[in-house]
Amino acid sequence: MAASRLELNLVRLLSRCEAMAAEKRDPDEWRLEKYVGALEDMLQALKVHASKPASEVINEYSWKVDFLKGMLQAEKLTTSSEKALANQFLAPGRVPTTARERVPATKTVHLQSRARYTSEMRSELLGTDSAEPEMDVRKRTPCHTH
Repeated sequence: MAASRLELNLVRLLSRCEAMAAEKRDPDEWRLEKYVGALEDMLQALKVHASKPASEVINEYSWKVDFLKGMLQAEKLTTSSEKALANQFLAPGRVPTTARERVPATKTVHLQSRARYTSEMRSELLGTDSAEPEMDVRKRTPCHTH
């Protein structure tokens, strides 16, 4: 069955949101959150649409929208350890959104965010914040004894 205009728009917006989620965003960036809200509305409309897709397809769309929503909520947490823990409970989509993807974009986003939160935790634990110059690091000079 041919996809409806609503489904095509949902897939287009979903792949755009996945691309935005994969990029490093400004903390004040508001578009992704609004787009995910629009995705939720489109998904609800698609569920009651006359020519709705198969239930497996709708479940996959729901899975991906929920993943993006959870990822946005995890980003709002205060500490990197909370973010990393929340990220562990997120489940990325199992099927690529577009035919061009070999690996689902949500899986890539999930791995990238996990790596980012792990890196943030490491920086917090070791006190190595790249924003501040390393003034208190001891410089050891090699001892030359003959």
